[in-house]
Amino acid sequence: MADEIGGRALYLDVAEPTSAEATVEEILASEGRIDILVNNAGVDFIRSTTEMSLAEWDRVQHVNLRAPWLLSRAVFPHMIELGGGQIVNVSSTASKKGWPNASAYAASKHGVMGLTQALHAEGKEHGIRAMAVVAGGMRTNFFKTLDPPPPPENLQPPENVANCILFMVCQPLESVIHELIVTPMTETSYP
Repeated sequence: MADEIGGRALYLDVAEPTSAEATVEEILASEGRIDILVNNAGVDFIRSTTEMSLAEWDRVQHVNLRAPWLLSRAVFPHMIELGGGQIVNVSSTASKKGWPNASAYAASKHGVMGLTQALHAEGKEHGIRAMAVVAGGMRTNFFKTLDPPPPPENLQPPENVANCILFMVCQPLESVIHELIVTPMTETSYP
């Protein structure tokens, strides 16, 4: 993908503090600035509350909630120094409505919404906008462990969500879209 868009791919473990911090430092050293951070990593284990292991719960929380905090924490001082920046956290319809076998995922995505609100409250005096896109099901590998997976026609292309993020970050700096919900027309989990 990086080659297709003329970018550079970097590997990092988003849930590991030293990896997140080192990656931000590497980008700052090579590019000189970070204007926009999109936190988009996500995992889930489809298990009931009683079947989920502590290790699975922790992995979901670390990737879905801890990672956006780690990366935001790493870019915040730089964005303050720049006099502004934008952070977009990709949440889920699970932050609005829980469903069976998704307690860890729903908890993490509710947390992402709270994190986004707190980041915006802390950042707005420095010109930092923190926003959340609440995405419904997408045609990605996320559902590959489900048997059967949802029919592709009931999911939206990830490009639709990417276009929503682009719309959010292109708003005039005196305005902010705190939250944008985008789902496939056939979304079954929301509303």
